[in-house]
Amino acid sequence: MTKSGLLFSGGMIAIALAFLIPALKFPGTSSDGAPGPGYFPIIICTIIVLLSLITGVGYIKHKDAYFQSNDTERTNLFCLLISAIAIIVYSVAFMFLPFIPLTIVFIGFLNWFYKRAWKFNIIFSIVFTGVLYFIFAKFLHIMLR
Repeated sequence: MTKSGLLFSGGMIAIALAFLIPALKFPGTSSDGAPGPGYFPIIICTIIVLLSLITGVGYIKHKDAYFQSNDTERTNLFCLLISAIAIIVYSVAFMFLPFIPLTIVFIGFLNWFYKRAWKFNIIFSIVFTGVLYFIFAKFLHIMLR
């Protein structure tokens, strides 16, 4: 076991709690019965805390396991960094560009980067964006431009 695994789990719990505590102060629902502003952050933060606890317990159970870095992990680190940069660019661009075309391009880029077939890439990008838009518009009552 490396201490970095426990540090990561603890850090994720701390970050999730830093967002969860203020989200609990928001109203649960609006006057028309729609989910309130704290609804989505509470769900996401709760999931992150639970998964971090499960990961932390796994690190504690397998304390004598030690992992060596290999070529696959080095390749995965590059993919992780490109994905993280893409998410940051998407988050910043979200302030300036409309949701639907931006999300289609973002999902399309990730599918292209992970070498998905073009037919799958196009269909998945459009369907996934449509499902996200439907969820936010109909269930969460959040209008995306």
